[in-house]
Amino acid sequence: MLSRNIKMRELFEKIRKAAKTDVSIYISGETGVGKELIARAIHAESARAKEPFIAVNVANFSSELIESQLFGHKKGAFTGAITNNTGLMYAAHEGTLFLDEVTCLAPSTQAKLLRVLQERQYYPVGDINLQEFSASVISASNLSLDKAIEQHQFREDLRYRLEVIPLYAPPLRDRKDDILLLFDYFLKRASASSSWDLDPLLKSKLIHYPWPGNVRELENCASFTVAMATGKKLKISDLPDSIQTALELDLQRIKTTLNPQIIVDALSLNSGRRGKTAQYLGVSRMTLWRKMKAFNLL
Repeated sequence: MLSRNIKMRELFEKIRKAAKTDVSIYISGETGVGKELIARAIHAESARAKEPFIAVNVANFSSELIESQLFGHKKGAFTGAITNNTGLMYAAHEGTLFLDEVTCLAPSTQAKLLRVLQERQYYPVGDINLQEFSASVISASNLSLDKAIEQHQFREDLRYRLEVIPLYAPPLRDRKDDILLLFDYFLKRASASSSWDLDPLLKSKLIHYPWPGNVRELENCASFTVAMATGKKLKISDLPDSIQTALELDLQRIKTTLNPQIIVDALSLNSGRRGKTAQYLGVSRMTLWRKMKAFNLL
């Protein structure tokens, strides 16, 4: 996990501390911020590192199928159950079970999961024999549990079993100082080259783009850019069309809504250098000077 951002550094420290415990951890954050990566980091730093790490996105399954996936089932338990299935809880053994998008679980499954976490035992579907559950549980969602409970999507009593340690992964737009660091890393991973030259305007546009898909979108963008590049110097024209279009629309918005706060933020991001700031904002240096004078920022 790479970062220069202070919020992420604080998160890394929480990850290290959380990994030393054996309590349930809940990770919230937008889609694409790397919640599973955080879960894997916790597992790798824990005493369970040599045991299995089992990840499942519960949103990918119906309420009936997710119970079979988690708890396992006995042959003949339902139509199509032609063999025994031990389930993911059994597969996790004494390792870590990662439940992604856990707020998508049906109420009935939430109730069963609550009992598992309380009793550390469960019944496979269609079986009368109890199984022991010894794994650590990390769960995640793009919703905070406060909001999920408020929207009647989640049981409050289950929240206290899953969220002993809450972790929050900030979106990429809130840690702009990581964008170029991560983009360079993904460029190198997507190609055999260890050195790429980024056009200064490309750098400023990458930082300025809001990255709604977060780190996952940035990685996708880097892979596309490597594939489309005609040389070692990457330009805006090498970016995906969707990002180029969004940048153009955003540039038009900035030019019409340039306000003191946007200018102050841009100056701070560019260490007070007006030329770099003007380039970052997509305006001329004279336009920036006039706006600064009008807003008493000189």
